[in-house]
Parts: sequence; C-alpha cells; structure tokens
Amino acid sequence: MSWMLLLLLACGDKGEDSGGVYFGTDDTGWSSGDADTDTDSDTDTDTDTDTDTDTDTDTDTDTDADDDGDDDGWSVEEGDCDDADPDVNPGVYADECDGIDNDCDGHKDEDFDGDEYEPNDIEATDLGSLSDAEDEAITIQGYISPASDVDVFTFYISDGWFDWFNIEAQLTDVPEDADYALELILVTSDDEDADTGTVDEADDGGLGEGESIDHGGSTGDDGGWYEIVVYSREGLGCSSPYTLTLDGGAWR
Repeated sequence: MSWMLLLLLACGDKGEDSGGVYFGTDDTGWSSGDADTDTDSDTDTDTDTDTDTDTDTDTDTDTDADDDGDDDGWSVEEGDCDDADPDVNPGVYADECDGIDNDCDGHKDEDFDGDEYEPNDIEATDLGSLSDAEDEAITIQGYISPASDVDVFTFYISDGWFDWFNIEAQLTDVPEDADYALELILVTSDDEDADTGTVDEADDGGLGEGESIDHGGSTGDDGGWYEIVVYSREGLGCSSPYTLTLDGGAWR
C-alpha cells in the first residue's frame, strides 16, 4: 500500500494547473499550454525605384554685344563697324584706298595719303571767296577713292562792274586708268530771282584726260555761293592725286 501513497503524493505536486505541458528545457520545465507557432514572415520588398533623371541642359548662347567676333580687341558695342574683319575697327590708324571705312569713323578712305579735304563728300570744303584771292588761282590736290567718292568744294564769288562775271575750273593730272568729270552748281545766288542748281559741267575727256569749265557772261547777277564737284565716271585715283585749279573774278 505504501507505493500507492507515494504515487498519489507525486501527482498532487502538479497543483491545480493540470493542463500544463512539460518541455523539459528550462529550469522549471513548465510553460503555458498556448505556444506561439506563428511562422508568418514579412516578405514584402519595396521595388519602387526612382528613375527620374534631370536631363535639362542650358544651351543658351551668350550673344551679348560685348563679344569680339574677330578677336581684334574691339566689340560692336565699342564701335567695331565690321566684327567679322580684324582689319576694320576704331583702332586702325588711317583708312586705305579700298572703299571701306577701315577706322569706323563713318567715312570711307578720308585719311588716304593725307587727303586733307575729306570727308568733303559729306560736307563741302569751304574755299572762301575767290574775289579775295587777289586774282590768284586756287590749286587743290585731291583723291577720288573709291570710284563712288565725290569731292565737293564751295566758294563765294561776287558779280563785278558792268555785270561781267567769270569762273574757270581746270582738272588735270587725272590717273591714266580713270575718267573724271566736273560739275559747277549755283547753291545760293545774290539774285533772288536766279535759278539755282547745275550751271555747267564737263565730261568730254576719256581715261587719263582732263576736263575744264569756263562759265560766265555779261547778263544778270551771277554772284553767290557755288560748288565745284569732282567725281569719277570710271576708275579711281589711289596712286596719284588729281589737280583742280579754280580761277574766278569779276571785271572791276
């Protein structure tokens, strides 16, 4: 009977929690009967990849007027009148006889070989009064360069006694490969009723030949301001100057 008593005592040691489960792995050997067997693993992988690449490129080209297109040290803003030609800019000392405004001062060829009368294609050179020349002729040496150039000289001459009046113009030393012409224009007359405009012209000679005008008479009041114009029909004169001689006077 004693062995049955021992068995009862052993079973009584479990206490009231007879639903326990024995694992036999820790100090107590007992655990709750509710074992967590959840094996759900989070396998959600974020595959959202940001592929936005900024490909904006600034292709704006700076076309500022400060740019020096021909690398001659001058920009258009600084006065370069041809930014594609390095031989044309405000720093050029003087023009050449090429029909180009080399020094960008607004006038073509005005400094060529010391042509002191340029730019008389824009504003006539004032020679003063022929009557004050003490019956001495006025001699001018100038250049026609380029062929489109014109040389304009203005002067005043008064009508003399007995209404006798005369203007003589001689053009000589014309370059051999050029054909020049002369034109005499009355700009302002002392006679308010007189017609102004071209009063005489000369274009008789050919290449290398001179021209002359002899204008005058004994009728009307011919005094006033005149212009004598030298221009080219063909060719130009870069190699040598022409000579223009003006003589005018009135009988006193």
